Amino acid sequence: MKRSSLLVRMVISIFLVFLILLAVVGTFYYQSSSSAIEATIEGNSQTTISQTSHFIQSYIKKLETTSTSLTQQEDLLAYAENPNQDQVKGIRDLFLTILKADQDLKTVVLVTKSGQVISTDDSVQMKTSSDMMAEDWYQKAIHQGAKPVLTPARKSDSQWVISVTQELVDAKGANLGVLRLDISYETLEAYLNQLQLGQQGFAFIINEKHEFVYHPKRTVYSSASEMEAMKPYIETGQGYTPDHQSYVSQEKIAGTDWTVIGVSSLEKLDQVRSQLLWALLGASVTSLLACLCLVWFSLKRWIAPLKDLRETMLEIASGTQNLRAKEAGAHELREVTRQFNAMLDQIDQLMAAIRRQEETTRQYELQALSSQINPHFLYNTLDTIIWMAEFQDSQRVVQVTKSLATYFRLALNQGKDLIFLSDEINHVRQYLFIQKQRYGEKLEYEIAEDPDFDNLVLPKLVLQPLVENALYHGIKEKDGQGHIKVSVQRKDSGLIIRIEDDGVGFQATSDSSQSQLKRGGVGLQNVDQRLKLHFGKNYQMKINSVPEKGTTVEIYINRIETS
Repeated sequence: MKRSSLLVRMVISIFLVFLILLAVVGTFYYQSSSSAIEATIEGNSQTTISQTSHFIQSYIKKLETTSTSLTQQEDLLAYAENPNQDQVKGIRDLFLTILKADQDLKTVVLVTKSGQVISTDDSVQMKTSSDMMAEDWYQKAIHQGAKPVLTPARKSDSQWVISVTQELVDAKGANLGVLRLDISYETLEAYLNQLQLGQQGFAFIINEKHEFVYHPKRTVYSSASEMEAMKPYIETGQGYTPDHQSYVSQEKIAGTDWTVIGVSSLEKLDQVRSQLLWALLGASVTSLLACLCLVWFSLKRWIAPLKDLRETMLEIASGTQNLRAKEAGAHELREVTRQFNAMLDQIDQLMAAIRRQEETTRQYELQALSSQINPHFLYNTLDTIIWMAEFQDSQRVVQVTKSLATYFRLALNQGKDLIFLSDEINHVRQYLFIQKQRYGEKLEYEIAEDPDFDNLVLPKLVLQPLVENALYHGIKEKDGQGHIKVSVQRKDSGLIIRIEDDGVGFQATSDSSQSQLKRGGVGLQNVDQRLKLHFGKNYQMKINSVPEKGTTVEIYINRIETS
């Protein structure tokens, strides 16, 4: 008890020393440095975003003035009201003149109510007016009462643009069409990218619907996750983000529904935090050195046995067997170690008993399931050979006899329960060949192997029952010729073994998995159980059947083991 009390007192003393030193140093650095840097960042960010807002306001006002001036041009209004092909060249020259006068404009487009299109961009000229009238920018313009409308960012052919759209109306206010001015990103991009918002800072623009008008990272427009990442900045308003990693300034651009948002990174604050960390580390080291001489011998005596016990636990957790902890140190530690070693002994005994039980159960189940294979095929094949012999078809008798011999050699597999996939496929091939001799033109089959999976190990006689089901429950009951296909295909890190037939099929029930297995009889259930025993959770069987169309059985193996 005295030793425990002494250790507790030493730990408490060291903790209090560290706590006092860290509190004093941390408070000093935080109040003197962090507060000053935060105030500077906040002021600079707000001033920068305010200046940006006024610049964009002036920039947009100029474009809106250009748009309004064009929509009041008599030639445009006359053409929009009564289209005349002779006027097209003059209007297009007017558009080109405006583009030369304002380098920020990239395209001018006029779409009349009657379906006429005039554009400075030949690619736009080729579009149909009906398609353009259905676009969002056209619909927004005709609902704004001949006022300029700003659109969010969009990709026009190969470049990103922002558009100013405005409705053309006659003297009575009736719609005549829509004028669109496409604005290049270049001016906004050049201005916003040079803002001083920290090394990782940036600015972007949204409208009242929180649609992105401009963002320096253009993948935001096509990525839902990146767009979602901008929400904390939008929702913050004015101030720090919840994680306190950035400072956000917002200001609405007068005369528009746009809001410019500046995100300032806090590298300077991080520098302060780094300085604070080093100061705290220095204080911690100083305190440690002051206390080291007082607690060295006690800590060495108490911690060393605990360290040995921890290392033993880690080795056992990593898979090392028959390892025991060394009993050393104080009486309490010796007792803990002794109980730990006794627990390991009990675990080893339990694991050995479980392994013996599992092995016995596994062998019994595999043997029991294998015994369910129906031998009626042998009798039918012998009847076929006798029939061929009676007709003196000696060559076919030899072929069928060889196939039958190969079939049973593979089925027996020298008494082994496991077989290579290539041999299992060959077993199916011999079975189908023999059945082809019996059914003639009524049966056609196809086998598509993948040599990469030839050495996959699986229980024997798992594919033949599935092919037998396809033949007897699908093809045999069908009028006319039937087709069976066996294929092996790669899927991700595993493979799919697929048995398809175009037989009569059957109606699927709501309990698709179990009911379909039962419908396939003992053979299908046998295959499912044996594959579950061998592959465990890495195996899955799916059955899809359509009446009068056929049935497909798919065996999924997600982990491949070869030998």
